[in-house]
Amino acid sequence: MFQPDAAVVRVYEALSDGRLSRDDLSARKLSAFLGQSTMVVYHHFDSVDGLLIRVDGLGWMALLQRLEAVVNEGGKGEALSLAYLDFAFARPHLYHVMTAHPFDRDELREKGRLRKAEELWRAFGGLVARLGAREPEVDTRVLFAGLHGLVSLHVGGRGEVARGGAHRAREATVEAAIRLAGVVFPTS
Repeated sequence: MFQPDAAVVRVYEALSDGRLSRDDLSARKLSAFLGQSTMVVYHHFDSVDGLLIRVDGLGWMALLQRLEAVVNEGGKGEALSLAYLDFAFARPHLYHVMTAHPFDRDELREKGRLRKAEELWRAFGGLVARLGAREPEVDTRVLFAGLHGLVSLHVGGRGEVARGGAHRAREATVEAAIRLAGVVFPTS
């Protein structure tokens, strides 16, 4: 018998470890991966987005748990920023679903499927406030935009432009994340 929750976890794990990629996000490919017909995906999730928004939620929960652990261990803004990069670099296909997949957010919001995303955003903002951001609401957006931009440039192969080679791209990205943390969290 098909178990939707188990299917969500399987897709999450496969995107996390690279068995599935951003090129495998069609109903046909995801159904084949799950050993099911596309009708099963549509029946249980309404759409591919219905499945992937749940995968997205697991990704954000895992990232937030990692960031909370860093802060709970005494990490400051720099450590939080570097943990964010590490999470995204280790899971580029999952990170793509979390940040770049073209969800129809209006439709998902109408169906009440973004409540978890909104809760996770507030929790991320809570960590930013806890670390001493001067303007937590704005600084949460600045930090997310900056870290996401750095990850996107790096994963997209554009991070090396500023340093003249791929071998220095990660170093440049890490330096920029540390600088960003210093702006958002001046006492880090």
